[in-house]
Amino acid sequence: MSSFVQSLYNETQNKEKTEESFYQDLKLKVKPNSIKNCRSAFNNFKIMLNEENGLQFANFVSEMLSAKKGLGAEQYLDICTKMLNKYIEFLINSRPCPRCYWGKKEPRCVQCKGTKETPAIKPQVIPNTISQIRKPLKYFGILKGIATEDLTPELNIPTPDDEEPEPLTIPFIKAILNNTTGNRKLYWWFASGAGTRGQEGVTITPEDCKFVDDNLNPVLDGEPYFRIKIQLKAKYTKKQKTRETWVPTEIQKDMERLIKSTPRGVPLFRKDSTVANAVKQENRMFTKICEKLAKKDPKTYGILAQRKETSRNHKFTFHSFRSFAVTMLNRVDYGFGHGVAGHSVYMGQYNRIQIEQKVEYLQKSDEYLAIFTDAKTLSLKDKRIKEVEDDAERRKTYYEDQNNKINARLIKLEKRLTS
Repeated sequence: MSSFVQSLYNETQNKEKTEESFYQDLKLKVKPNSIKNCRSAFNNFKIMLNEENGLQFANFVSEMLSAKKGLGAEQYLDICTKMLNKYIEFLINSRPCPRCYWGKKEPRCVQCKGTKETPAIKPQVIPNTISQIRKPLKYFGILKGIATEDLTPELNIPTPDDEEPEPLTIPFIKAILNNTTGNRKLYWWFASGAGTRGQEGVTITPEDCKFVDDNLNPVLDGEPYFRIKIQLKAKYTKKQKTRETWVPTEIQKDMERLIKSTPRGVPLFRKDSTVANAVKQENRMFTKICEKLAKKDPKTYGILAQRKETSRNHKFTFHSFRSFAVTMLNRVDYGFGHGVAGHSVYMGQYNRIQIEQKVEYLQKSDEYLAIFTDAKTLSLKDKRIKEVEDDAERRKTYYEDQNNKINARLIKLEKRLTS
């Protein structure tokens, strides 16, 4: 080996890889703005390691490189995939502010405005963030030798389908529902709050519906309840996995009557013999009503009949009820709507929500999902119902207590008379 090649070899062998050397190397390859984006992705990755796993990045690198040596290529690729999926899940939740986390002492942080938290990253930003974090992970050897095309297909990166397009507005939903009647009106109203897909909604039967208390435990028939939980059948969900959704408070009484008057095994919202026909019929009726409204008042409702520029499909379809629900529930807490809708990348987040937190989210959702009832009125109504129920419970306890005292006195009196 020549002295020149030897010197190059020695330089690569003796070069210690640090975060500082990584950024120095990166400066030679990319523009300043890209460095800034990479630093942000890298900082969030290190926070994830530290917060959720108690790991420093240097220790993580050492452990991953050891695993790389000891495992087969396929096993190691699986570990890397799971690592990046955990990172994606971390990003789509609110998380510690990196500026505050790494000890930037400021009276009021310019990044988080003093909240100490960073909001969830929007799904459309995730692919670029993953692209940025690959740079340090390759530099330190973790992803070195792993082709992008081998890794990307297994990542739970949100797709355009997860970003629901063209949600309806409350005035549009009111107008559409006012042009429907009976069971169909209730079904469409339900879909706008529960976020169900077409075939999920038309296959719901009474046994899928559970009346639960404010601890989300089932109640006995006739007892007061907090919400109606719907367990969607795995057979009809997009991911072939069962999931729960909830009946909006505004229509709970109507839904209760329908559930209790429908025989077991009979769909609540379907008359057609097949699921496919039922879904097509609802789509046709939705389009028909939208076109009717647009014709009657083009200025207000003309957009409802418009078609997409890239295809002959309408901008608004029956699926737009679902889009509305996702949008509104995400205002309660970003990701909550996606979780209720069954978007896979958010399901881990949704399933970890504590019962108390979920109850709070459901109560807050009333404000956003109310179509015909003022949200404040709905809240006051719920409060009044709770007060009446509490008063009834107090009266029941009081009369039971009095009854027990009377019975005790009668027993004493009977003993005296017989002695």
